[in-house]
Amino acid sequence: MARPGSGMLVPSNGLGYPPQNLARVVVWEWLNEHGRWRPYTAAVCHHIENVLKGDARGSVVLGQVDAQLSPYIIDLQSMHQFRQDTGKTRANFLLAGADA
Repeated sequence: MARPGSGMLVPSNGLGYPPQNLARVVVWEWLNEHGRWRPYTAAVCHHIENVLKGDARGSVVLGQVDAQLSPYIIDLQSMHQFRQDTGKTRANFLLAGADA
């Protein structure tokens, strides 16, 4: 699911399509308290994608890949991040089609 208003980031090689040597990546983001979308690190995005491959309706424990994110869990069905110690939830989206 791409966030509203987002588009694909595709660098052009002058031929109208992306260069062959670029790897496709997925970028996951969360909505901060100032209403701005902030990307997760590449390692966290990779972890989310791996969990999705196994169970698209499950949850992702972010502390398994980044100790600073240990209070956070993403519910993949609702696409919300939940902070266990405060009970606060935030929206999450994925930016599909970014090139590395």
